[in-house]
Amino acid sequence: MKPDRYAGIEALIIKYLKEELTEDESVLLSAWRQELPENEHLFAELTDDIQLTQEFNVFRDIDQEKGRQKLRAGIGKKEKQRAVSLHRLYRGAAASVLLLISSYWAYRALQAGPPNNVVQKITDTDIAAPSASNAVLTLANGQKIILDSAHNGVMATQGQVHLIKSEDGQIAYKVKGTGVEEVPSFNMLENPRGSKIVGITLSDGTKIWLNSESTLKYPTYFPDKERKVQITGEAYLEVAHHAKQPFIVLKENTEVTVLGTRFNINTYEEEPSLKITLLEGKVSVKHNGKSAFLIPGQQAVITRSDGKINISDNIDTDDVIAWLNGQFVLDGTHLASLMNQISRWYNVEIIYKAKIANKAFGGIIDRNVPLSRMLEALRENEVKCRLEGKKVIMEK
Repeated sequence: MKPDRYAGIEALIIKYLKEELTEDESVLLSAWRQELPENEHLFAELTDDIQLTQEFNVFRDIDQEKGRQKLRAGIGKKEKQRAVSLHRLYRGAAASVLLLISSYWAYRALQAGPPNNVVQKITDTDIAAPSASNAVLTLANGQKIILDSAHNGVMATQGQVHLIKSEDGQIAYKVKGTGVEEVPSFNMLENPRGSKIVGITLSDGTKIWLNSESTLKYPTYFPDKERKVQITGEAYLEVAHHAKQPFIVLKENTEVTVLGTRFNINTYEEEPSLKITLLEGKVSVKHNGKSAFLIPGQQAVITRSDGKINISDNIDTDDVIAWLNGQFVLDGTHLASLMNQISRWYNVEIIYKAKIANKAFGGIIDRNVPLSRMLEALRENEVKCRLEGKKVIMEK
């Protein structure tokens, strides 16, 4: 049982954060802080924005039914690892306060928008989330440009087309002149594993963002009746509308045709199916002689084993493009698929020591947390895993 001196302290700290303390409550909280050095230490830790953000990013919305129990256990385990040994009752109070503060922080985040990027403390045995783009652009002549190392402004000129890098690292193609008799060149943009998302604007105004371990092959401009590009991995597209020039994405035996629309395409080889999700406009999907049409909120799932096209309705499109917004959204995500995402994002190898249950998860995790925090969240969901160098070991 918690001693009387802790009674109500959780609520007082919450009210302190919300700037709602009365004069009498402020006196009570101040007296509690001065009673023991441990109390002041706890107060400072639990009212620190960076600490709160780190805890909240990992534990929010994960396994709602067991969340409170798991969070209490997790905080207790972390307290044991600290250099300063705290009393068991003190740890219990910390867990209780942090549970309430996490709920408050969630409310505050919704009101104020997403928090600023948090500086994470990375140990020698940990792996940080990607902080830079390692994307490589290959020009028609074979020249390779590492985008993060390239200077801003005009990076290259290919015939009538200028390749420009903006101050925020995005690249764009600008056509100079008509170029009626000029044959377009083909370029390829590769975004490897362990790399931040990279964005590109094609010569027609179409904007494309590539996830890690993804490639885009495309012409420097589109002189023909159709605009065709090839994609592997995952990409989000905002296609510029040109009524007489449809935009076609090619992958394997699949064609996605649009005029002007926003959609996401996931074609990772290790996944059992290709997924095309429509956010706005209309698209047609063709695969091995079969075809289907999508309206916003629908997803075409093309199973690699039989080539069938299945249409899913009422898709949460925010979840589908969560990768674009710096999140892992786990709602309905199976463990194997989640580990594939982790492998690509952190550039690690996943080793399965035994067959694991393909359980589904729920919740949201910030993609900017170090890998150790991601694995910690998995362990909170009873998934046994550990990091050894650049390998994540999955145990039964």
